[in-house]
Amino acid sequence: MLASYLKITIRNLMRNNVYSAINIVGLAIGIASCILIFLYVQDELSYENQFSKSDRIVRLVGEVNFEGHQDQFAVTPPPLQDAVRKFPETEAVTQYFFPGKQTIWYQNQSFNEDNLAFADTSYFKVFDYEMVAGNPATALAAPNSIVLTEELAERLFGGTEQAMGEVLKFSNHSYTVTGVYHDSKHSHLKTTGLLSRATVDAELRADGQSNHWFNMNFYTYALLHNPNQVVAFQAQVNDLVQNVVSPWIKENRLNAQMRFIAQPLKEVHFDTRYVGDRSPSGNISYIYIFGAVAAFLLLIASINYMNLATARSAKRAKEVGLRKVVGAERSQIISQFLSESLLLTLVAVLLALALVQIFIPEFNELTEKHFASDFFLQWEFLVALLAIVLLVGVVAGSYPAFFLSAFKPSDVLKSDKQPKGGSATLRRALVVVQFSISLILMIGTIVVFTQMHFLKNADLGFNKEQVLVVDVPNGDSTLVQRLPALKQKLLQHPNIKLVSNSYSIPAESLNRTLILVEQDEKMVEKTMDIMAVDYDFIPVMGISMQDGRNFSQEIQTDASAGVIINEAAARWLGWTDPVSKRVQLSRDNISDGNGKVVGVVKDFHVSSLHSDVQPIIMVLSPASPGYLMARITPQDQAATIHFIQEQWRSFDPRHPMEYFFMDEFFDRQYRAEEKMLTVFGYFAGLTILIACLGLFGLASFTAEQRTKEIGIRKVLGSSTGSIVMLLSKDFALLVVLAILVASPIAWYAMSKWLQDFAYRIHLSWWMFALAAVLALVIALATVSFQAIRAALLDPVKAIRTQ
Repeated sequence: MLASYLKITIRNLMRNNVYSAINIVGLAIGIASCILIFLYVQDELSYENQFSKSDRIVRLVGEVNFEGHQDQFAVTPPPLQDAVRKFPETEAVTQYFFPGKQTIWYQNQSFNEDNLAFADTSYFKVFDYEMVAGNPATALAAPNSIVLTEELAERLFGGTEQAMGEVLKFSNHSYTVTGVYHDSKHSHLKTTGLLSRATVDAELRADGQSNHWFNMNFYTYALLHNPNQVVAFQAQVNDLVQNVVSPWIKENRLNAQMRFIAQPLKEVHFDTRYVGDRSPSGNISYIYIFGAVAAFLLLIASINYMNLATARSAKRAKEVGLRKVVGAERSQIISQFLSESLLLTLVAVLLALALVQIFIPEFNELTEKHFASDFFLQWEFLVALLAIVLLVGVVAGSYPAFFLSAFKPSDVLKSDKQPKGGSATLRRALVVVQFSISLILMIGTIVVFTQMHFLKNADLGFNKEQVLVVDVPNGDSTLVQRLPALKQKLLQHPNIKLVSNSYSIPAESLNRTLILVEQDEKMVEKTMDIMAVDYDFIPVMGISMQDGRNFSQEIQTDASAGVIINEAAARWLGWTDPVSKRVQLSRDNISDGNGKVVGVVKDFHVSSLHSDVQPIIMVLSPASPGYLMARITPQDQAATIHFIQEQWRSFDPRHPMEYFFMDEFFDRQYRAEEKMLTVFGYFAGLTILIACLGLFGLASFTAEQRTKEIGIRKVLGSSTGSIVMLLSKDFALLVVLAILVASPIAWYAMSKWLQDFAYRIHLSWWMFALAAVLALVIALATVSFQAIRAALLDPVKAIRTQ
């Protein structure tokens, strides 16, 4: 019987090759898109899976509240590690911190590394990396030892074996390689190497940092005995805050509240709330969006099959009637049509796999991931693929199977009574659903594009164009001391207008610091983002002064007592006349309360337009490591950059020069939205393509059904245009109905998405009108092709058609 079904299926596919091709291509595109989205979603959800104990690991994050102003930090203070280690739920606890970009020297080569962290021996107890070489229990025990990732070992030494025992030189220390570990990159822990914390513990104790509860610089992780102990562990943390941390805060006369939260490791990748989180986080809402898009594409492709199968039911009516006359049961006929649907879906899956193999390099580039071409060998993928075949095959074939199997032999075998191609109302409803989905994605694409254009062209309060930024490695005091001389040398080039250096730049997380400010003739505690800059930072960045003045080299007190704030800080502090207000910072040169505000700059964005401008305080630090910035002219940029590189080598041949442009660096904050825009654009196009394939098939079927009518109309004098209008208007009405259905849904969805931005566009009627016009034009172009063909038929031949 199965062999018989197979033969009948193949004959029908060959006989109706146009409709078969439409179904197979539509399904293949939908399934291929679904496979690609599945790979992306699976990859995002697999973060931290490389750790076998991931369900027992929690990250401790901090919340600090100063006078109602709450800050959330991914980093925590150093005393937290020893305190948490004593909890009964804790199996192990580890802390690590990043010293900043370091230059590594090996033999005659130098490398800049930004992801080296200081960690202790407990790091590998919590995170069970696969150790390629070395003993995880002792690799970080001795001072001046370093453990590398396989990737860094390969880059520095050419392999793992060659790395072991080698010595790497840093600015202040030399480190011996004692281990190499494998990092799958599917973790928020972005480290390329681990430095022994024992190397700097004495320095930390000498600075008093190890017992300071407000020194928020350390990432803290705890491994619990049981994954069900998170609630009990959090209760212990709360008791610690109440019994230890809060009394310390009171003892140090700080007007603040602090608490720590145990965050399960698997949640970290999708959480973007915390300041100091170094890894680029995922976005769980995009996972839901892409999953919905995959479902939509499969739904549209399945609708095509259902529509065309029911529309062409008259062609198979006699077959069903004859099979029933010779004794076929309805269940057998249903099985036959479901088998046809499953076979067609299987063919579409094979074509989809071929499409995925072709487009996976472009998909990797789009998503910035590295999906291998042997993805189909993974059991998770095979299970998902089988589910797609069964789901699409059964769902798409169910209605045609039950509809066709219900034909009565006495009706369908009469020459004067043929089924009319199934329920026209259902077919119209399905077309409306198809185009509604397509329109939602089209409107979404237009809104995302408009918001992205707004973000990239909004007034940021500073000029990000034509600013070349050189990354200055930390830890080399000689290099920092030579920066003023290097700046003067660069200014001799005619294409370099201004040069500055600062510890941080816009689009980079700023350090939050505790300060005392003057309010009601007394000094009160506040926390504020701080920027260490030089005399030329404000003019180089094109920031405007609102009140007061810039730092001046001619006024000596600026270096010891001057600060500049932004408008947001003045508003937040309630200062109507902020110039000359007193400020006390926790630094040696402004420690006696003699600091004062010398100027106020207009608000400028140091982070993306997802958030409001935050209060900022600038302090003068002319020889500050971090970044060297040069505002250059657009003329002959290559020669200008070459000149800067030559001067860098002449002043500091030991450190490689790494540079980027400010506008590109700032715009990286919108990388997730750019990906979303591209994905929306592609998939909106695919949904339109699949919907139009179905529309093409339905228009062809409609024209075929009305061939005689068209012939008679032409004989009676109807023009080609009137016939085309006759055949097209019904489909145009369906698209108009889809517009009415899709518009409120798209408006609601995109309104929710725009709420993630503090600065955003307003949804406008033209966005919906543009999508509607595009969809209508595309649909009419698809239908008109078949309508014109039918209208141009010879009336005599048309009337003779049986």
